[in-house]
Amino acid sequence: MAVLTSFAKWRKEHNLDGSWGLAWFLANEICDRFYASHGLVPRVIAHDGLGYYGIELDTVACRVCPNESKPLGRITAGGDIENWQSGSTGDHRLNSIDMCERGASEEELVRGAIRHLDLRPIPHKSHVQCRHKRWGDSYKLCFEIATLIALTHDADEIRIWNHPYHVDEKIRALDSQCAMKEHPGAFSIQGGGGEFLLIGDGRVLGTKEENIWESFMLGEPSASIATRLSERLT
Repeated sequence: MAVLTSFAKWRKEHNLDGSWGLAWFLANEICDRFYASHGLVPRVIAHDGLGYYGIELDTVACRVCPNESKPLGRITAGGDIENWQSGSTGDHRLNSIDMCERGASEEELVRGAIRHLDLRPIPHKSHVQCRHKRWGDSYKLCFEIATLIALTHDADEIRIWNHPYHVDEKIRALDSQCAMKEHPGAFSIQGGGGEFLLIGDGRVLGTKEENIWESFMLGEPSASIATRLSERLT
């Protein structure tokens, strides 16, 4: 609910051209539905030193799928959908940006993205014993927090990374539990001179450490957590 409210506010206040709000909204909706059950994880990617280049849809390595497979597709920097299973890189066959500009509802945008990516409601095999199932709720909370921060800051104000290429070195440097089996990954959030590392199990590492999963489970709303963490970036 917090993301829907924040996205509705973002739509009223932002020009879609050059903004990443739609991409983050769609990525969060996909993560919320498919991360725990399918092992599908949206990961922020960069391109040739230019910085933020959209959000790739990957599968995590797990007990069911020991090796990561080819990415399923990408949500472009602005929010269009590329299906790399039936199309190719650069093939914007679902113009979500145009849909959003024409006033499509949030439900239409999400349904369109899921249909275009041909995501199945039920995975081929159960992932009940997999890390992404065990850490599903906390990782989805972390993704929601990152999305709420993205919806209130432009890409030129902050940087949010969760791809292993960008965060693995930081995990090894900051997380005393970096050697845990099937580490849940992390989000590196930087901006305005501030920075922190948000581990997928809810721990926040940096100058001030805390656990947002514990805060959430004790009743703090996700929007409040996102606002509080955003203050670290100023």
